[in-house]
Amino acid sequence: MAGRAKVKGARRGDPQAAALMAQTERTDKVPSYPAIIAGHSARTGRERTSLSMLERIYASESQRFVLWLPVCLGVGIGVYFMLAKEPAATWALVPLLPLALIASGLARRGGWILLAVVWLTLMMTGGFAAAIVSARLAAAPVITHPIGETVEGRVLELSRSRSGAPRILLDAVTIYGLTHDDTPARVRLTLLDQRFDRLPMPGEWVRVYASLLPAGRAVEPGGFDFNRRAFFQRLGGIGLTRGHLLILPQQSGMSPMDTARIMLARVRHDLSRGLRDALPGPSGAFAAAIIVGDRVDIQEEDAEALRASNLAHLLAISGLHMGILTGIIFVAIRIGLSLPPGIALRYSTKKWAAAGALLAGLCYLFLSGATVATQRAFVMVAVAFVAIMLDRPAITLRGLALAAAIILLVRPISLLDAGFQMSFAATAALVAGFEATRGRNLRLPLPDGVAWTVLRIFLVYVGALLFSSLLAGVATAPISAFHFNRTAPYGLLANLLAVPVMGLWIAPWACIAAVLAPFGLAGPALTAMGWGIDHVLVVAHWVAAMPGAVRPVAAAPGYVLTLLTLGGLWLILWRGSGRWLGLGGILLALGAWWIAPSRPDVLVSPGAKLVGVLQSEGRALDHPTTQSFAAQSWLRRDGDPSSQDTAASRADFDRGAGWMASDLAFGWRLHVVWGRDPSPQLLQNECRSDVVLVARHGPALSGQCIYVGAADLAEGGALAIRVGLDGPQLTFAEDPSRQRLWSR
Repeated sequence: MAGRAKVKGARRGDPQAAALMAQTERTDKVPSYPAIIAGHSARTGRERTSLSMLERIYASESQRFVLWLPVCLGVGIGVYFMLAKEPAATWALVPLLPLALIASGLARRGGWILLAVVWLTLMMTGGFAAAIVSARLAAAPVITHPIGETVEGRVLELSRSRSGAPRILLDAVTIYGLTHDDTPARVRLTLLDQRFDRLPMPGEWVRVYASLLPAGRAVEPGGFDFNRRAFFQRLGGIGLTRGHLLILPQQSGMSPMDTARIMLARVRHDLSRGLRDALPGPSGAFAAAIIVGDRVDIQEEDAEALRASNLAHLLAISGLHMGILTGIIFVAIRIGLSLPPGIALRYSTKKWAAAGALLAGLCYLFLSGATVATQRAFVMVAVAFVAIMLDRPAITLRGLALAAAIILLVRPISLLDAGFQMSFAATAALVAGFEATRGRNLRLPLPDGVAWTVLRIFLVYVGALLFSSLLAGVATAPISAFHFNRTAPYGLLANLLAVPVMGLWIAPWACIAAVLAPFGLAGPALTAMGWGIDHVLVVAHWVAAMPGAVRPVAAAPGYVLTLLTLGGLWLILWRGSGRWLGLGGILLALGAWWIAPSRPDVLVSPGAKLVGVLQSEGRALDHPTTQSFAAQSWLRRDGDPSSQDTAASRADFDRGAGWMASDLAFGWRLHVVWGRDPSPQLLQNECRSDVVLVARHGPALSGQCIYVGAADLAEGGALAIRVGLDGPQLTFAEDPSRQRLWSR
């Protein structure tokens, strides 16, 4: 009616009405969605239908575009790591172009479609640039060949090898015989043949003779890239000590940051030792792992039981631990501030509690060693508590997207980390799942009364636990199977029995022990915490002992994980019926995994120290003990739960002094020669047209066979052979054409 009156008044010549109508017309030029849609009425029917559909999508999804920020960053980071050659440092300036378009307003004046494209380009190129900068900052010298020299450095971290031998991580390294420019930033040494009065403490300087090697090589093409991980850890070499380890006098001249770091490392070491003294055995080792991140004394049988029952995440200080701790502190502070009369009425105790919980999380971050998983968890809870202090919803997909974006920008290599992928997959599924149930009437139809209220609370808690465990399990199971080649069918049961004890018993008693420790009264609280830890370990061993508790899964091509991730993200982040396209992507990924090419017929470890041939009963290995890590990795990726000894017993090889041979498909035959000084005549005789000849120390050779000699093995590393109708296809783990900063 008001609009009709304005128009009528303007027609009568009313100047005020005419001015008001002109102002309204100018205001209507702001591109509201109905106006945009109506503005295209002059177009053809097909164009109008197409544009209307796009505009409806834009209208419904524009408020969620921010959720795609970490996805676009991840795409740019992924492109960087897929490149065959290292891009020039100047490529880090690529985001300046879309940023300039946005700043100048050209993108905005070009329409919302162009603006959206420019923003997407900015986010993707931003991830690409962040990866370039991160790699340049991580670059440091590395050991390129085996050497034996005296090594001196400062102990940064203590750990243990797979065999249980103590290991030390050194920084501020000096290697006698190497110049400063050729000396790595860090080296890791396993202490062999040592008799210790005590192990060196973090911050102490040591000197020892060591045999140093480059970081380990991939044990098969497409396997884990040790060089890349070591590069971003600035780990330039690994080695074994052969002489007596000498602890040197403390050196002066450390920076305040180094001094603080060393002091914190010693506090962690003392706390870990105190926990193990208060709780002897597996309970103390578990407590040290979840409180200060020290997993040195975790026994292998306990670790394997936790992995088999899908409870290994309890050892890694990640989102669960950080969330439980900060949640307890938040609730405790808020309840404490509500007790004195008047405080809760005058002040926002919720914000004070959030600040206190955030401070507690920061202390826990440093106390636990600030590992990558803990940093990731702290960023996530920090975003939540800052949102509370700003009167925003604490747990939303926007907060999760912001946390993921911060982590990817600060540490782009996290994108390739299984922990990052599983952590954010589980959290995104939980947030999206509980958002979907928000506003629904899920109240249980039970009578009123105290007993019924208690029952209702219990049933709601159990239901929420079941729902959250199911969501997290479904979201992380494909990622876990992809990376670790195993599934835990009873993991849901184990988590239902163990995780509530972690949150309702172990963590509260740990907080109480921390409060009582300065007064020397932490003993009873630690004992009570130990009871809960014992329960978790009992559950882990019980579930791991069930028939079929672990089911092996064969390795999948890399594109399967990409399809799974993009499909899951689309399903969670998109709204409306179009979100079900994400389910199609997930099903397509699972189908591609099902029909993926079979495993290689032959695998050869670096230096041809171990050979595995795929036979009817599984992969047969030529040695029962050599290269145990390669053997375990091959069998795991084959989806074969057998041990190396069992795989070696399958071998049906022809053997001789320094050689072995095996029949392959389509009439081909494999010959492997190990001798250190093979006879050229022997090699020439074996080099026939139907033979793949691998000689560990073989010289250059020309002949009718497919020949792999010492130079090929040194340059290419591990080797995979697939035999088809067209003959054998050889693939090396290290392609010389791939020139990256971490390449050999």
